[in-house]
Amino acid sequence: MTGLDDLKIAVLSEEDLATIRTLEKKLGPNIRLVAVESKSVLYALEAKMAPNEWQRVDTVYSEIKNIKAYYNELDTAKEAKGWLKGFLINNNLSPKPKKRPIRVREVVNTESE
Repeated sequence: MTGLDDLKIAVLSEEDLATIRTLEKKLGPNIRLVAVESKSVLYALEAKMAPNEWQRVDTVYSEIKNIKAYYNELDTAKEAKGWLKGFLINNNLSPKPKKRPIRVREVVNTESE
């Protein structure tokens, strides 16, 4: 999981598509721009690194394959948090990842409104 699993392709006008094509030409042949619909709310799964310092779980636990940091629904984020806590207690990775406090934080996208 990359955090991009739930994206929805945006519906664009011909003018918007022309603008994107112009930008792609400016950026060069190796760059492609993708338009997706933004969500008004996402839920981030974060691990506590120090007092008042939280980081996304996919960066903290990068040794865990397919870990995802962002979710569209609160229930899904809570399920993922429970799974991760259980995994950190009962895993057989070497070296064992450090078990840290984990939270679900609501991230409001102010640009989508």
